[in-house]
Amino acid sequence: MGELANLLPTGGFGAVGVGGLLVTIVAYLLNANRADRKEYQEAIDRAEKRADDAARRTDAAEQRAEGLQQAIDEARRARRAAEDALALVERELHRYRPNGPA
Repeated sequence: MGELANLLPTGGFGAVGVGGLLVTIVAYLLNANRADRKEYQEAIDRAEKRADDAARRTDAAEQRAEGLQQAIDEARRARRAAEDALALVERELHRYRPNGPA
C-alpha cells in the first residue's frame, strides 16, 4: 500500500476519505472486470456460433458429395449393365449371322 499511498493526495482526505476512495477504486475495477468477462464470453459465443455454422455447412457439403458419389456409382452400374446387354445382343447376332453383316 506504500506506492498507492504515495499517489493519493495527503491533504483533506482523512481515514474515511481514503477508505472511500479505495472502495470506489475497487468497485470500478470489479465493474471493469465484469464488463471484460462479459465481452470475452460474447466473443466466445460468436466464435462457437461460427464454428457450429461451419460444421453444419461441412456436413451438408459432405452429404451432397456422398449423394453425388452414389449417383456416379449408380450410373457406372447402369453403364456396365448396358455394356453387358450389348455384348449379349452382339453374341446372339453373331450366332445368327456367322459370316458377318450382309
